[in-house]
Amino acid sequence: MYRGTLVMDQDGVMDGMVAGDVIVRRGCRVRIAGMVSGDLHVEQGAEAHVSGMIAGRIHQDGGRILVSGLV
Repeated sequence: MYRGTLVMDQDGVMDGMVAGDVIVRRGCRVRIAGMVSGDLHVEQGAEAHVSGMIAGRIHQDGGRILVSGLV
């Protein structure tokens, strides 16, 4: 488990659990397959595919979001 804000600044997969927020930076493509207890922030030019669970809110700050999991 990761505690705090996780900043995704490169392409990849986030699995496991984050006890905090996740920020997806501009130009990154991320799949969130785990659980996030906080919010998800997707910056302009970023892409997030949520196949896991987001317990908080999703903030679409100009990015693209695909949800096939739970929000």
